[in-house]
Amino acid sequence: MKKYDFVVLGAGIAGLAFAKKISEKGSSILMLEKEKQIGGLSRTIKHNGFYLDFCAHRFHTKNEELLKEITSLPNLKLYKHTKRSRIYMFNKYLKYPFEIQNLLAAMPPHKSVLSGTSFLMNSIKKKFKKPRIISYKDWFVYFYGKQLYNVMCYPYTSKIWHMDPGKISVDWADQRFPKEGLRRLIKKIIKKIITLDFSSYKLEDDELAPDGGMFYYPLRGIQELSDSLARVSIKNRAEILCSTEITGISTKDKIIYYTLNKKKYSAKYDKLISTIPLHDFYKLQDRKDPKVESSLKKLGYMDIIFVYLFLDRKNVSKDSWLYFPDKNIIFNRAVEFSNWSPKMCPEGKTSICFDITTYEGDKIWNMSDDKLSEKTISDAKRINYIDKKDKVSSYVFRLKNAYPVYDLDYKKKLNAIVKFLESDSLFLLGRTGIFRYNNLDNSVEMGFKLAENFIEGKDPKSIYEY
Repeated sequence: MKKYDFVVLGAGIAGLAFAKKISEKGSSILMLEKEKQIGGLSRTIKHNGFYLDFCAHRFHTKNEELLKEITSLPNLKLYKHTKRSRIYMFNKYLKYPFEIQNLLAAMPPHKSVLSGTSFLMNSIKKKFKKPRIISYKDWFVYFYGKQLYNVMCYPYTSKIWHMDPGKISVDWADQRFPKEGLRRLIKKIIKKIITLDFSSYKLEDDELAPDGGMFYYPLRGIQELSDSLARVSIKNRAEILCSTEITGISTKDKIIYYTLNKKKYSAKYDKLISTIPLHDFYKLQDRKDPKVESSLKKLGYMDIIFVYLFLDRKNVSKDSWLYFPDKNIIFNRAVEFSNWSPKMCPEGKTSICFDITTYEGDKIWNMSDDKLSEKTISDAKRINYIDKKDKVSSYVFRLKNAYPVYDLDYKKKLNAIVKFLESDSLFLLGRTGIFRYNNLDNSVEMGFKLAENFIEGKDPKSIYEY
């Protein structure tokens, strides 16, 4: 039985970032990954000569120190891109993030008048009274008014999460929309509407939005970033094992049991870092508590299905990605990889990833791959996203536990779970492991921060308070 300073469960981007940083200080590390390759959500699969990411995973950050560290990784070349995205509404492709004046012009006249008036009245009203903001609906109405909530927020949000935005915690908005950037954006919107300025926003205005601005991306998929982090760790003598199955964890003896190639192994650890789903981790470790089990039953992750279409043409659009809030369209978003890098597709061909949020066992999840592909192709042609004459092939990939679901009381449940699971030798990390809706840069930053806390002798559990 080998002993390690750190054993990390899961080799996703947060765990890899942690391993990179902590291994540089000479700590011994063992990473155990159940999949055949590392990366978690930030991995790239290869299919018939195409490189396929799990939809829109790109690197962007306003943390200059973090950007410098990532762009300095050995044998990693990141290319800078200008984000281009649109949303399909009112049978038109509108710029996204929304330009309010562009949206109002696209609406039926009566909706446009109601929405514009509602937005301006709401902007005046909120200067005098701030309501209690609990849900994402409360948050959106506070900033944009009820009419724009019905147009801009409810259709897409309810389609993605399969629930009313009034039942989603405001924390989801607080993590996705930087407050200072949002205030600046609202002021610009008000000024443009009052002055009847229907010109486009400048690029720097676009950067105020959570999915706006510039981003960085490798030539052959986001896997190159994951691999680069792993290479640094391995150079520093970290061990990364894929295709492993964890069979048990003794928290008392600090031993983890796992199988690899049908052989049983065990490893002793000083500190254990879990990035795997909370429910899975709870079942593996040996401490039990009925109250924690009750909280876990009420806390859930959303699953996702990716339908990839392959076309014999150079590209379909010039967009980095597009959004589809219409519930009669099966997919939520489309990402065309040839617009991210010409190396993602064979020459003269393009691939598009359509994501469909769902839950294991529901109607969509139980659809066959052929039916999912057929429906995706049919909807894409119906809205003229791809040409009716296009010859299309497809590939379907299902991913469990993709997004943590923030219902109104998720924090209370999560707090009880985290307090029970974490200890002086056991810590949770990453989007899945700590149940936090992170972008890729947030996950990397989280992994670095946890490692730095260990290195500097700070409380490792102080990364996020619940």
